[in-house]
Amino acid sequence: MIAKNRAALELILAGALWGFGFVATVFALRAFTPAETLVYRFLIASVFGELIYICMRKPSLLSMKADFKRALPAGFFLGGLMILQTIGLQYTTATKSGFITSLYVILVPLINTLLFRSRSSWINYGLAALALLGTFFLMDAKITDINVGDLWTLASAVMAAGHIIYIGKISNKVDNAFRFNNFQSIWTLILLSPLLFIQPSLTLIAPWISWLGVVILGMGSSVIAFSIQIRAQKTLSDSTASMIFLLESPFAALFGFLLLAERLSWFQGVGALIIMGASILQILWDPSSKTTGTQSQE
Repeated sequence: MIAKNRAALELILAGALWGFGFVATVFALRAFTPAETLVYRFLIASVFGELIYICMRKPSLLSMKADFKRALPAGFFLGGLMILQTIGLQYTTATKSGFITSLYVILVPLINTLLFRSRSSWINYGLAALALLGTFFLMDAKITDINVGDLWTLASAVMAAGHIIYIGKISNKVDNAFRFNNFQSIWTLILLSPLLFIQPSLTLIAPWISWLGVVILGMGSSVIAFSIQIRAQKTLSDSTASMIFLLESPFAALFGFLLLAERLSWFQGVGALIIMGASILQILWDPSSKTTGTQSQE
């Protein structure tokens, strides 16, 4: 129970870092294109993450080869999520994109049930539906007129679910979560880099605030937050992890309020509270703990 609570708290911290990443993205996009922001983000995560690891711990060649191979599917899912979401945003609104992407909270237990025969509980689905309702409120309930961008975004939600499930399956085999995340960032960078070739030019000189945004995304949202995710999913079930991930939306709203002068209506505030309540109930209810040998109950 102590290990589970600690993992949940760590994942909430990761959610806060991802939520702050929305503010950092606003800063970055003042000078960089979405493709440049993504590529620079994972370039920073790959280079500085690996430098930090080498300075703090002597690399193990044997585990490095195994983790590098295991990180390929994770990088594929993560890079695919970023690309599909970016394409979708060209045709749909940020509000709809945020809500549709959050559908991974339903897709995770559904995929686990259909493909991996994991036992599912109606409580899982009920809390997930409650969290989606909160997300709907937080997005100001403006989801209308399905278009091609929404379909691209739905595909990104599938990739997000795939990433969560894959990390849950291999997390206990990973020698070092921090190093594995570095490799995941490298594979993601490789997948995203071709996006730069479809641009007419490349931006390198930019205001410090935009570079600060990219650095925050690279170090906070990628190096720290994704490393926490990999370690936390050694303990937490995929369903619980996916529910906690939704907390990035309320955190994004909080940081937007504090730093960007954005304001929430009471309706949106209720949505944020619903998400937090559903996440807390999921943590308290879900009895699964990978560290104690209990089977996950997605």
